[in-house]
Amino acid sequence: MAIEFTTQKGITIPEFFGKMFQIRDQMHLTHLSVKSFEQHIALGEFYDGVLDIADSIIEQYQGKYGIQNITIPSSSKVDPIPTLKEFAKMIDGGDIYNKFKETFIQNQLDELSSLTYKTIYKLENLK
Repeated sequence: MAIEFTTQKGITIPEFFGKMFQIRDQMHLTHLSVKSFEQHIALGEFYDGVLDIADSIIEQYQGKYGIQNITIPSSSKVDPIPTLKEFAKMIDGGDIYNKFKETFIQNQLDELSSLTYKTIYKLENLK
């Protein structure tokens, strides 16, 4: 099941933090079940990269605003391309991007968008 990111206009920042870990877990579970070597590698690069970026965003935010109560929603394998496209809509200038006023966090979200689009490209074109 894909996460419906763009319909969650009222998502809080701590909920978004949990969603970053959820998409990481979903892509890892999907990575373990794909039969294409190229998809396996692309998904592996995504879940490794998103973990580093998510950790950095959360540490920066908590450094400024204090520790947040983060819950990671349950995860299962998903169809990766539509899930990543929905995630990209939310972070690439979308609702969640605009919740952060700090440019140093927006820069990290830009890196996350870059990683997401790069993964979408690889999944769609390198088969």
